[in-house]
Amino acid sequence: MNQHMKAAARAQLLAGIVRARAKTHHEGAALRTIGRNLAQAAKGLREAADTDRMPDEADQALWRARMAAARAETGIPTAVFDYATAPVTGYAPELPDLLPADPEHVRRENELRAHLLDLAGHLDCREEDVAKAVLVALIGLHSDYDRLAAEVALHGRADQAPRSYRPHTGTRTAAHLPGHLTVFDGGLILAELEVPYDITPGDIWQLIRTVQPTHA
Repeated sequence: MNQHMKAAARAQLLAGIVRARAKTHHEGAALRTIGRNLAQAAKGLREAADTDRMPDEADQALWRARMAAARAETGIPTAVFDYATAPVTGYAPELPDLLPADPEHVRRENELRAHLLDLAGHLDCREEDVAKAVLVALIGLHSDYDRLAAEVALHGRADQAPRSYRPHTGTRTAAHLPGHLTVFDGGLILAELEVPYDITPGDIWQLIRTVQPTHA
């Protein structure tokens, strides 16, 4: 099986997975659009089996599938379409480093990376049921990664700059880093506090007003 036929097989399997989900999903129309375009991409890839390029028909069909997935809550991460074309393009999806500050987020990101390495090795299994199960698992993995990325954006990255808090009245100010809050009074450190990674701005303002000095 050459690279185009391998890509076509992946696209066809992915189309079947998406169409099956469309039967009970509230975004069934969008999922049917995705499935239809994946099937068209598979057809274009099969017809270009004797070439060494990504056929335009398949490329455009995959672009339409990607747009349909991005515009609605289909539960299909756009990254998974790159698994179909990877044998031809040489590009396989990755999990960009989120640099989370929260140790729990670090643990979850590491687990996702390890799981991806394990799954990717079985994507070309000759057993269709296994390859299909791998694609289903990859959809779940990238969905989990997208949710984690949203949490990291909310709770903070390890490389982010401190966020300053300056009340309109009084001499107290604060600098917040994920998990840590430094409260100043007149430019001098009043207190250094370990705070939850999901602390709200309202809670930070309350701490600025009420915290007591941690040293004489």
